[in-house]
Amino acid sequence: MARIAIVKVRSPHDVEWQLPPFLDSALGLVGLSHLRDRLRETSGQPFMPQLTLPYLAALGERYNEAHGTDHEFVLVDDRPERVRLAGRGLDMVWFTAVTPTIEAVYRLSDRARRDGMRTVIGGIHATTLPDEAGEHADAVALGEGEDTVSQILADWDRSGRLAPRYGGRPGCSLDHLPVPRWRDAELADYCPWVVPVQTSRGCRNACHFCSTTRYQGARRRHRPVQDIVDEIRLLQDRGVVTDEKTIFFTDNNIVSDTDHRRGVQDTRYARELFAALEPLGVVWTGQGEINVADDPELTELMVRSGCINLLVGFESIQQENLSSVGKPSNHVETYVRQIETLQRHGVAIIGCFIFGLDHDGPEVFAHTAEFIERYIEVPQISLLTPFPGTPLHRRMVREGQLLGKEWSSFDITHVTFRPRSMSPEALERGYHALGRRLFSWPAILARSLRYAMRPTVHTNLSFASRFTSVLAPNLIYGNLCRIGREAAAPAPRRGLLTRTMRWQPG
Repeated sequence: MARIAIVKVRSPHDVEWQLPPFLDSALGLVGLSHLRDRLRETSGQPFMPQLTLPYLAALGERYNEAHGTDHEFVLVDDRPERVRLAGRGLDMVWFTAVTPTIEAVYRLSDRARRDGMRTVIGGIHATTLPDEAGEHADAVALGEGEDTVSQILADWDRSGRLAPRYGGRPGCSLDHLPVPRWRDAELADYCPWVVPVQTSRGCRNACHFCSTTRYQGARRRHRPVQDIVDEIRLLQDRGVVTDEKTIFFTDNNIVSDTDHRRGVQDTRYARELFAALEPLGVVWTGQGEINVADDPELTELMVRSGCINLLVGFESIQQENLSSVGKPSNHVETYVRQIETLQRHGVAIIGCFIFGLDHDGPEVFAHTAEFIERYIEVPQISLLTPFPGTPLHRRMVREGQLLGKEWSSFDITHVTFRPRSMSPEALERGYHALGRRLFSWPAILARSLRYAMRPTVHTNLSFASRFTSVLAPNLIYGNLCRIGREAAAPAPRRGLLTRTMRWQPG
């Protein structure tokens, strides 16, 4: 038997929820004490936990059941300075990391190895740069966990040793995946607001700035709809999914399968999924293309199935920018009509905008602010970031645009390159000024109230639920804009997630 820690290191990007004193008082004054109490109770937790830890543990448990072993899994999700691994009887440590956290993971892995533990580093950064990661770990796990967990455990059971590399096969099947192990009673507060559920992987479109195609492949792979329904019902039975929580579907585009270079837009899976979700009575948020609004029947299905927020990658309000990053699906001239169609059906728009694109001059901030203030409920603004492995990164290396920043700066809130149409300093100043404008208290409350009070074709939510569904992500995205620029938030008063998992089958 091995005792294994599965570790996710938090970055400032994993915003730990805090209830601002102003909001605490205001909610009491307007008669929303129930909402205030819930916000107080969840203080200190990430607003949306990642699926990775419970899912890797479920894969490990599936191996135990298949091979009659009894490996233990200790889940650790915390800031790097609070992660403690020595003295806990650990045989192995599995780290999952993205680019902004990889340097902290390297330090922790080096320390764990000095303390006699075997370490494995996986995730998108290690998959992209395995030689770099291999300098800090006994093994590197490439690609998706379905390929690697059983191989690692089998090698340990046979010899107590690890191979230098695991995985790397593209595109595993998504049929009959294990249910992430949220169900342990001690884990109930790990997802107090949002419960992630995966429906598919892969993307054919390969936008220049996006790493999805590099990591998950260009072929679209779907989970069987019945598997998703069964998982949600099980999570409802276990009290993980409740009426007060929102499901977040991790699909990159839940409304259709697209290949815009070939003119393909297939909505068959989306229709089947939405029809199956409707009887479950859940509310959900997903990521999807704004052109779902051009299909009245699909929009109706989506809303009736429980969609209250749709996260849309607008990226820019300049068409030439969209063409330059390989995103032909977006057409700026149709944005307003499509947004208003979804809003009439009660869907709040989480609009994602990137700054620092090739045609962005200093005026882009004011123009985009005006668009957001008029049409968007929840803005998510970020700086163009050339993540390793993407076409954007390769181009910037070739053209000498990178600034030589450390990986921890690649967090979508720091300038890591020289833009073509403004200076790095102008990009940074404009971004933070825009954040202050969009995420002032008057601006946040105005957007939240506008959504909560808007007459819509479909809505089964209370005023408080609608208000909260816009207020909470506005607070989170506002905090992201302040990363590294303002005083750090106070330390959370709740404990970190550090649990020993010894589940029974089923």
